Amino acid sequence: MGYTLLQAVNQVQDELGLTRSTSVIGNTDLQVRQFLAYANKVGRDLVRDFDWRRLSTEYVFETTAARSGTALVSSANTLTGFASASNLCATGDVVTGSGIPQWAEVTIVTESQLTLNVRCTGSASATVSCTFSRQYYDLPDGFDRQVSRSQWDRSDHRAMHGHKSPQQWQWLKGGLVTSAPYYRYRLRGRQMQISPIPTTRLILSNEYISNRWISTTTAATPTLTSFATDTDLAVFNDDIMVNGIKWQFQKQNGLEYAGTLAEFNRSLSYSKGQDTPAENLSLAPEEPSLLITTLNLPDGSYGL
Repeated sequence: MGYTLLQAVNQVQDELGLTRSTSVIGNTDLQVRQFLAYANKVGRDLVRDFDWRRLSTEYVFETTAARSGTALVSSANTLTGFASASNLCATGDVVTGSGIPQWAEVTIVTESQLTLNVRCTGSASATVSCTFSRQYYDLPDGFDRQVSRSQWDRSDHRAMHGHKSPQQWQWLKGGLVTSAPYYRYRLRGRQMQISPIPTTRLILSNEYISNRWISTTTAATPTLTSFATDTDLAVFNDDIMVNGIKWQFQKQNGLEYAGTLAEFNRSLSYSKGQDTPAENLSLAPEEPSLLITTLNLPDGSYGL
């Protein structure tokens, strides 16, 4: 069992020859408040420093199937004639149909009208069949950063290509030939954007590093990004937290901290090296192919 917040602060106080505190959260003593601030700072810095095993999280989500409806398409950037447009689409969805430009995105939704980011070329007297597809999907709560090459389309048993740069994404949206059997993605704000835009229900998955590094019980999944009670537990090694708090305290108060910093870096190096077992390394590594090769062809029958 690792140190609780109070135990970690008490250990720091013992090593610095200071009087132990009976509480940390809610304590008005300036020195104790500093220890709390440094504990949170050390934890947040550690989250960004390494892809820790305890912070690696799997995310599985489903795409939304395309919806169909009819609308009056004019030469303006609006579609009208809806009874309930909010049941068909949401802001950011892409609309296709006669007279509607490629990658036309919905910017405003009301019950009777949709506003697009481009002008259409239709006539307000013509009723057009439209398809509404979702391209943006929210990232999970606690998302800090993506784990590279972990994105998969489980429905089609294919890896997803990405992360795509802004230049590549504009090519996908504006190029003449941009469709492919593999889905591509990029992260934009707090969402994942997918191309080609899924028109059916798909199961997609990926792994990410969570920014939640504090748990409320020994075995619980981390749910907090800062300490809330004296009994909260950091997922990181006790030596890292104690040495990190000591180093920050000594540094910010003008004390000698070179020895403590060396201890912190040594503890950090040990923890990184022992966090995840190493994989077998090849002297002649080769990037695996995502296409069909002799390595992934069946021995016979070929699914017949």
